[in-house]
Amino acid sequence: MIKTQSLDEYLGERGLSSPISDYMVDKMRIPHGMTSRQNKQFLKDAEKARNDYSDKRNAAIKEYNSKIAAGTIKAPGKYDKLIKTARGHEDNPSVQAARRALKKRGINWKSGKKL
Repeated sequence: MIKTQSLDEYLGERGLSSPISDYMVDKMRIPHGMTSRQNKQFLKDAEKARNDYSDKRNAAIKEYNSKIAAGTIKAPGKYDKLIKTARGHEDNPSVQAARRALKKRGINWKSGKKL
């Protein structure tokens, strides 16, 4: 069976869902006492990490597109997101709206097939 997967899900499985690197998240503090040489090295390391992350992410996007073209992964169709949302908790308003939208279009939210 061919797996239906969006680009965001594919990147998320590989830890590349964010468009920017999280390398600096834990380093964003005011570095008191850093010399100019330490600061330059710090910025150089951050640039390298940013470029590495960008290269990995771009490679994963190319890999996803090639798998779509080869047919090993199927891109989600027009109603796949609605069906996925409709299978959530019934008290959630977005779930109720997705179920109404699918019913209006004549699609069973449980099976994904025509009513």
